[in-house]
Amino acid sequence: MKRFLKKAIGRCVRMSWHLGFVEGGLNGIFLNSSLKVNWVYSPYKDRWFADPFILDVTDSKIYVLVEEFVHKTQIGRIAKLTIDKNRMAIEKMDIILELPTHLSFPNILRKDGHIYIYPENCRSGKQDIYEYDEKTNSLRFIQTICNDIIWDATMTDYFGRIQLFTAKSNDYYLDIYEWNEEASRFLYLKSIESDKKNSRMAGQLFKYNGEIYCPCQNCERTYGGAVDIKKAVYRESDSNLSFEFVKQVKPEGKYNKGLHTLNSYKGWTIIDAKEYDYYIGRFLGFLIEIKKKIVRNYANR
Repeated sequence: MKRFLKKAIGRCVRMSWHLGFVEGGLNGIFLNSSLKVNWVYSPYKDRWFADPFILDVTDSKIYVLVEEFVHKTQIGRIAKLTIDKNRMAIEKMDIILELPTHLSFPNILRKDGHIYIYPENCRSGKQDIYEYDEKTNSLRFIQTICNDIIWDATMTDYFGRIQLFTAKSNDYYLDIYEWNEEASRFLYLKSIESDKKNSRMAGQLFKYNGEIYCPCQNCERTYGGAVDIKKAVYRESDSNLSFEFVKQVKPEGKYNKGLHTLNSYKGWTIIDAKEYDYYIGRFLGFLIEIKKKIVRNYANR
């Protein structure tokens, strides 16, 4: 019965995500009591885009890397979106990485004039990194950087070493890995426990007014329910790192069912907000299928 109800609910309720830019950028996050968002129009009705990371910003365009999820295939790919600034609309989509396993969270590392992407691919059991080639608009595999199953990883050198903030167990723990030159891998270092399910990364660490902040997913009520902004408190004398909760970020109005990712680049701050679509017709179709199956089984007795 439980399996039947789960399948029935899945037929009539479908989760989707919507991209939007926060008015005022990080100032809009810290100084306003509620979010003011310019939502991005998508012409694609058979899929949604989530986990946005800003690749570049020009006078007229914003280029964003996202997880593309097509309802029919039920698997994530990494896409590059070209967004028109004036219309706040997606005008082009290019798939830049597709694998047999689900891909998401296409985090960006900029180093020595190169752009590297390390998307989540926990179904593969490892974390790989790729170099982005702007001329061919594609990703080239570089190497595996972690051999553990990890989620939503974010690199940082803010605390004197090259580290990877991620989750490998559950949302109560921020798991920290450190780069090991000899192994040429990130190796597990330690975990920081929270009293809430709000330790999984929701984007890149960032600086605001001289302080370092960490956006984390709050999954207390639901997956991707909100983003908790935490201030990093680092004691250099003994490398002690802790976090202080600052505020919770959640959209209101049109798309208010949750928030999963928050990232900033070149003065722009992008988020993804959750919504549920309801399809009564699909549910009725599901019941008709069940009825036909029962009739067939009865006739074959």
